[in-house]
Amino acid sequence: MEIIPPRLAPRRRTVVAALLAIAAVAVALGVIVTGTSGSGPGNGTGSGSSTGGFATVRRRNLIATDTESGTLGYAESETVYDRLSGTITSLPSVGQVIRPGQSLYRVDDKPVVLFDGSTPAFRDLESGVSDGPDVYELNRALVRLGFDTQHLITIDDVWQAGTTDAVDLWQASLGEPETGIIALGQVVFLPGAQRITAVDTVLGSTGQSAGGASSGAGSTAASSAATPVVPRAEFVSLETKDARGKSAPRAAASGDSAAVLSALQALLKAETAEQNSRRKKPSPAAGKSSASKSSGSGSADTAPAQAVLETASTKLVVSVQLNATNQSEAIVGERVGVELPDGSTVGGRVTQVSAVAQSSSSSANSGGNGGGGGGSGAPTATIPVTVALTGRHRSLAGLDQAAVSVNFVQQQARHVLSVPVTALLATAGGGYDVQEAQSPHRLIPVTPGLFAAGYVQVSGAGTYDGLQVTDSQG
Repeated sequence: MEIIPPRLAPRRRTVVAALLAIAAVAVALGVIVTGTSGSGPGNGTGSGSSTGGFATVRRRNLIATDTESGTLGYAESETVYDRLSGTITSLPSVGQVIRPGQSLYRVDDKPVVLFDGSTPAFRDLESGVSDGPDVYELNRALVRLGFDTQHLITIDDVWQAGTTDAVDLWQASLGEPETGIIALGQVVFLPGAQRITAVDTVLGSTGQSAGGASSGAGSTAASSAATPVVPRAEFVSLETKDARGKSAPRAAASGDSAAVLSALQALLKAETAEQNSRRKKPSPAAGKSSASKSSGSGSADTAPAQAVLETASTKLVVSVQLNATNQSEAIVGERVGVELPDGSTVGGRVTQVSAVAQSSSSSANSGGNGGGGGGSGAPTATIPVTVALTGRHRSLAGLDQAAVSVNFVQQQARHVLSVPVTALLATAGGGYDVQEAQSPHRLIPVTPGLFAAGYVQVSGAGTYDGLQVTDSQG
């Protein structure tokens, strides 16, 4: 039961509305409070919270945050291009994870293998090639995958005798002839394990984009009007297994299988004729252009590269379009909190802040507390921010493209005296007091500071850690 001396009762009633308004503003900020000096849990419970109409002044860490919307997804998207001459006979499925040393897809039933690296393959690799970053990546990959059994390779950008021996062992492990030569297109250099995010072609395609591919260069043959159009949706698979487990071609279609297979054969025949024609009259400019787009597989003297796969790293990150007015909140290395769809919160760290603002509609903006907005549909400038999740989170499986919330730190005050905002009393002159809980219930002038999670930083003569004050919401 709160005790209010008669001489203070009228005054107390006149400030209740002001207290409630202050509390509403503080809660709307989206804030964090942690207790220190025995203050109890930061959610307001424990020894630092109000009980029975009283509250205790305690030292706490107050952190005011700005909550912004983000999207969970996989980082470092890449496009894999096929530069080998032949028919694609095997493709991975979307969502499949391919690790260094494993096959990404197969051409003429021969594997195109993923190696760890960031420089795309751009030439045949064999003894006598000039030094380069691709040789460095090859040497490192061969050592990491265990093919340098004699420990003869020094990991640098020079082709060595040990490199040749290791390539021979690698080829033998694939059942391929031990030539010591890696033709351009047999390996794809991409950083680490890759998650397949899209398949841009179909089984049976060759050298150039198939008519049913979801992306990649479309057919440019002069006879394209006579070329049958085969929708990608009709083809589920062109490969099955016979009774002995071996691959056997088939056409699986939503309609007439025979008609679809006939259409595909006609398409491949037309593309083969076009390719032969181009080989007779090569276009150096076109070859050079396509080679420049390759992400790690290809040959400059073959047909234009075909986009085969879209991949991304296996690391989940959060992408945020932060209002440009709040750019100072996003600092590389800064810790943030990420709230998942199930309501749980995980840690994160800002890893990238774009130096270039983008124009977007405010209706699509995050609408965070510092969103700075304009009317619906009004253009606003945003800064792309990338947040990497910290720790391991098995529960995140299947959350690709899920909507999340990210709490960026706006302000913080550490180890400061604070009370619940409902313990503040507004004075006629625009200042604030707290009322001592014990007799004689004197009023103590205070200067409010940071508001956070229903608490407010206070300072002033007469306030100290452990002081009990009245609380209108007790």
